[in-house]
Parts: sequence; structure tokens; C-alpha cells
Amino acid sequence: MPRARPPLTDFLPQRSETLRESFQEKMRQKGAHRPAKAGSPDGQIRMESVSHGGHPEAEALHGGFVPGASKLKVTLDLLDLPPFAEGIPPAAVPLLSDIFPNLLRHRCCGGNDLHTTLFRRRPRPGCALPPADTETDLCHLLEHLALELVVAIGPTARCSGITCAHRSPTHRFDLFLECADARVGMAALRCAAHVLHAVLLLGEPPAGALRYAETARYFLRRSRSLLNPGDVLADLQGDPVRLEEALRFLARAGFLLEDRFSFDFSGTVLYRYRLAPDLPPQPANIFL
Repeated sequence: MPRARPPLTDFLPQRSETLRESFQEKMRQKGAHRPAKAGSPDGQIRMESVSHGGHPEAEALHGGFVPGASKLKVTLDLLDLPPFAEGIPPAAVPLLSDIFPNLLRHRCCGGNDLHTTLFRRRPRPGCALPPADTETDLCHLLEHLALELVVAIGPTARCSGITCAHRSPTHRFDLFLECADARVGMAALRCAAHVLHAVLLLGEPPAGALRYAETARYFLRRSRSLLNPGDVLADLQGDPVRLEEALRFLARAGFLLEDRFSFDFSGTVLYRYRLAPDLPPQPANIFL
């Protein structure tokens, strides 16, 4: 008895052309239902300034930086954050470690692991911060998530970073992320903030979180390509829902440019994506 062909809605067609067409159709149908940007009731991580260069002042603060290596410096204000700013909930740890499996291998504060310095807050060996300084903990965690994504997007085998708190205003922080390409550093930071915000506020990560780095790396290696979502899915395979969310978030984050077009008089909107040539405009709130 011949095996029944799975339905198109399962996105398991027999031909790659059908795969591309079915995913493209799904993107068209969902185009009008994109999620809204996070608003002020959820708090903000506001980006005040961004620069990319050697930043030798950071090298004196952290011996892990490669001397002379390019770094992304981002000044952030943490404003009106909800109660999770009072500490990192223990329930967030397994959710974050599922998305970032190497996170608990990171070292900071005198060589301690991240679980000791952030998730077990008393005592904090090698760390100069008082136990009540929870906003710095949150920004420090954001830094480590971004570093994990910088390496995952690549091309790099390792990178270092540091979080610096301002004395005044106390809600302001400087993050330094070692990265040769400023677009990678910015995409990593915005993806990290998006994941962290969803985990802490909603109790679950965004649908595309597991595919952010893979999708960004794919376009980085095809910097001259203009691709429709079906072509991307045909190459990357996997869950199309997660890939769809990853594509659209990377476009909102400015890492990808989204080209909308119509080839007939029906008004049907199609989408194509390509790598942004430059660092995206500075956003007001990087939660998106």
C-alpha cells in the first residue's frame, strides 16, 4: 500500500520547489499579523549610544580582551523595568540554558562560573558588586547572552565582554562586546534582549529563539544574496514557524533588510530578505 503524502500544512513536501512555495504562502498569510513592539509597561532597555572600534579603555578592565581587537560599545539605560529587575528568577535558568547551552561555562568575576556569580547571589566571590545591585546583574546577564550569540553567529571561536555601571545616573550601563563586525554585535545584543525579556516577563522564549543565530549566520555567509523565505527554509530545513519568526525578528532588529513586493494586481505582498550593509539605526528600545 503506497504511503500517503503528508499535507502541505506540515511543510514536508516531496519537492524543494513546493517547500519554497508553501512557506512563502504561509509568510503572505501571516504578514498582517505581526507582533507589536514591546511598550513602556514592560519597561525599556534604551540604547543611548553605539560605537565600534578598538576601545582600549575596556582592555584595562578585563584581561580577556585581545589587545587591539574591535569592540562594540553600547551605552544602555534600564528604565521602568517590572519586578524581574529585583533579581533573576531561578525558573529562568533552565529556559536560558536550553537556548544557550554553553552559558553556564562562561567565566567572570575572577574566574567564577556564571551560575555562581549571577544565579546564586550569596556569596558572590570575586565580585565587587553588593548583593542588592540587581540591575547590574540583569545587564551583566544580557552581556553574557549577547556574547554567546556573537560566537554562534560568527565567524569567531571566542570573544570577551564586560559590563560597566555608571555612578550617575544609576540606571546607565556601558557594555563592551568583542566583535569584528558591528552588525553581528548589534544583532546579538538585540536578540539577547528579546529572549531575556520574553523569558523573564512571559515565562517562555520567543518562538524563533533557537534559530536566531543560525539564520543570521546563513545571511552573513551570503552577504550579496536576496532570498525569499522559501529558499531559506529549503536550505536550513527544520521548523518553519521558528524560521519565520527568526527572519522577521532579524528584520525588525535591522540585521536583515526586508523587501516587500507584489508581482500582480491582486495586492498580494511577498517578502525577500538580504543582509543589511551597515549598522542599523540606533533603536529607542531594544526589546522590540
